[in-house]
Amino acid sequence: MALMVDKSTKDREPILRAFGRVFIAIFLLAALAIGAFTWERSLNQQEQELQHVSRLMAQGLRSHFSTFEVILRGLADELVYRDVFNDSAAGDAYLERVQSSHVGIVGYGLVGLDGEFIATSTRNLLAPLPNIIHHGQTGESFSRVIEDERFHIGRPYYFEAVGEWIIPLRVPVYDQNNELAGVLTAGNRLDGGDASWARMSLPEGVQAVFLRDDGYVNYIHPVDDDPELLQAIFSSQVTEAMQELMLQGRGFFFHQRETAIGDYRRDYIWMEPVENYDLRVVSMAPRSKLIADWINSLILPMTLWLLSAFLTLLGYLRARRLLRKADVEIREKQAQLMLSVQQYDQLTRLIPIGVYQFRLTPEGKHQLTYTSQRFREIFRLSKDFDGVTIAQHVYEQLHPQDKEAFFTAQAHATKYTDKFYWEGRILADGEVYWANVHSVPSQESDSSGRLWNGVVIDVTEQKLAEEKINQLAYYDALTRLPNRRLLRERLEKAVLRSVEGEEYAALLFIDVDRFKQLNDSYGHAQGDLMLQEIGSRLHKLVRDRDTVSRLGGDEFVVLLSRLTNDADKAAAEVEVVLQKIERLLSEPFNFGQQTARITLSTGITLIDGRERDIDAILQQADQAMYRAKESGRNTQCFYDANIQRLITDQLELQRDLRLAIAEDQLQLYYQLQVDRYKQVAGVEALVRWHHPQRGMVMPGVFIHVAEQSDDIICLGDWILDRACRQLLEWQNHPQRFQWSIAVNVSVRQLRADDFADKVIETLQRTGARPDRLLLEITESMLLIDTEQVIQKMARLKKVGVRFSLDDFGTGYSSLGYLNRLPIDELKIDQSFVSDMTDDEHHQVLIRTILSLGKTLSLTTIAEGVETEQQFTILKALGCDRFQGYWFGRPVPAHELPEY
Repeated sequence: MALMVDKSTKDREPILRAFGRVFIAIFLLAALAIGAFTWERSLNQQEQELQHVSRLMAQGLRSHFSTFEVILRGLADELVYRDVFNDSAAGDAYLERVQSSHVGIVGYGLVGLDGEFIATSTRNLLAPLPNIIHHGQTGESFSRVIEDERFHIGRPYYFEAVGEWIIPLRVPVYDQNNELAGVLTAGNRLDGGDASWARMSLPEGVQAVFLRDDGYVNYIHPVDDDPELLQAIFSSQVTEAMQELMLQGRGFFFHQRETAIGDYRRDYIWMEPVENYDLRVVSMAPRSKLIADWINSLILPMTLWLLSAFLTLLGYLRARRLLRKADVEIREKQAQLMLSVQQYDQLTRLIPIGVYQFRLTPEGKHQLTYTSQRFREIFRLSKDFDGVTIAQHVYEQLHPQDKEAFFTAQAHATKYTDKFYWEGRILADGEVYWANVHSVPSQESDSSGRLWNGVVIDVTEQKLAEEKINQLAYYDALTRLPNRRLLRERLEKAVLRSVEGEEYAALLFIDVDRFKQLNDSYGHAQGDLMLQEIGSRLHKLVRDRDTVSRLGGDEFVVLLSRLTNDADKAAAEVEVVLQKIERLLSEPFNFGQQTARITLSTGITLIDGRERDIDAILQQADQAMYRAKESGRNTQCFYDANIQRLITDQLELQRDLRLAIAEDQLQLYYQLQVDRYKQVAGVEALVRWHHPQRGMVMPGVFIHVAEQSDDIICLGDWILDRACRQLLEWQNHPQRFQWSIAVNVSVRQLRADDFADKVIETLQRTGARPDRLLLEITESMLLIDTEQVIQKMARLKKVGVRFSLDDFGTGYSSLGYLNRLPIDELKIDQSFVSDMTDDEHHQVLIRTILSLGKTLSLTTIAEGVETEQQFTILKALGCDRFQGYWFGRPVPAHELPEY
């Protein structure tokens, strides 16, 4: 046995040494990779630092010079207005006042075309004012202003008159005849004064230089106090190499230049143009700074590298020692294992788990050496199979869709002598069931191969139960689409990826317009089929990584994952999906002999990582969807923060409205309704709101808010009460006692169970005549609970209340229900009236409505009459009554005209 152990050790130690050499090579490559990576990262950080400095400087310069250009042009106009060319003393005084407010300016001066100063901000000079044209390098700048007639920034120069280095800023000055008369110049302090770019703190080792397009330096930051050095810097052009880099425009470059002592300075620079001012900001840092930063960044990773190498060496030595010890133990354990095989076989008969053992030969073949009874039952094996045949039979029973996973796991376990685990389906005798297979390799191997021990469990019942539980927990029962719970889980993952900056996502809230009406029209069974078909169509058009979910009712949600991380492009991708949805769902839905079409209101919110709250994201999409509904349905609306502000405004308005009803801030206005002879027959009550802060709030603003809650019922009760009180007041009036008051009724009021009781109680309490009360309802109110609505109307009709059908012709007009309704009046919608003079088709519609009213013995009234021509045409067509601005605007009761 000792010889066998020695031989085994000789077999394994070369392999261990080979692994050691590989690890050494890996660690050396890792060191090189660390060096390269940290160098690249340091270089990128240097580029970003220089780019940041240059862009901030450029932005400050652009802002500073554009501001002073505007200031100088304004000063030039003011100087011309003050006639400074003929009164230099006035110019001196004015420029002195201006300079006192600009600490960054040494002085202002108005110079004639001959180069002589006409007016200056100060006369306390250290030297006489020179002729600008003949004053060295600044004369060239002065001449360019005259030639180009535009704002110009001159080269810095030492101005003896004030004893400072300045940067001249100049604009042309035009006289009152718009002819060039001179140049206004301002001496900007070389240190920049209070300009943001001059006070900017630069990173250590970084220097910023402002270069002109002609190759001269216009400013260097931080600025030096040495006059000779400044004269040398500003009087000569930069190197040819730098001028060539200037031609390349914006970018990150490496620049090498010779210093004053004869050696070379190597810099990394970022060049940023200053738009509109022929300047470039060049921020630079010496290469030595980058190398120092790189060395500092290497300290931690190289320390870790050395520690890892040391630990690996210790591991190698320990592994070699353990390997030698293990070779001695393997043989002993193998003998013990073979001794216990028979005992183990007896034990496996008592458990429901299949047990097996196979040998993996050096040729890669699997030979089953042991199978328990339960193993044979699971795989439907007979006793006639030998070891190799059993393995082949098991492979043949694997489900086609799960075979690849099985062999992939097997290859991995074989290659790395690692444990094997697989769960999948098996086909046996025409049935499909689930099995869990798990095996581990033995530590011992010989020339015949290595033994593996494993178990197999039939988990079919468990899988079916899990599938049922998963279906109930994560999927909608009707459409089999993911439910809210699964949507939230996937949404959390999408938000996490967006937060990490990898990608955008989008959430689409889709609501089927007027689904309740469709459901009531076609029946709930057909409505369920329609929901299933909608879900199926949505699921077909999205990608596999997207999610289509049903939250309940007719609300669907589409989660578009892994969009581009650019907001505009992501929105464009969403638009493409929206077009597909609209196109696919606009196709008709067929239910036997019936066909239906639907429209959708869709709210969209982009997930860009700024909002992490899942509930807030869901709320954003929901708000956008409701905004789409409010926009007329059949449309899409992207979430905007303005939506939230609108909702907040609506909530505030809702609270104010409740207070207004309680504190009597509301007031009824009345608009006249006249007969064919222009005699007043009645009025329509229209509510107005005198808000203590907002002023007059029109109904179009607050009625919509009230309709979103039960506030509309309280408001309707208040209007009804005030209208009945007004009827009682008019009962003793000599002319108005015969007037009727038309009151609009909301959908919520009409559907309330106690609607009829409230109207009767109000009439009795106020003492108003029921026959003078006219309740206006719309056609859309009759689409739902039609029978209950008719019953309420009939009850009120018995006590004398009359009804008017408002906006007739714009909704779902039906002669069937029109003949059953206890109405007294048809009201023609103003949209027909406004267009009838230009649209003959509308005249035909009005004539039809009037004919229908006459046939049913109903009074007809047209609203929105605003011209005499409209009145004349309607009267000729046979209309009974008229309402509109031509007869009078809505006013309070005390302002109604006396008739």
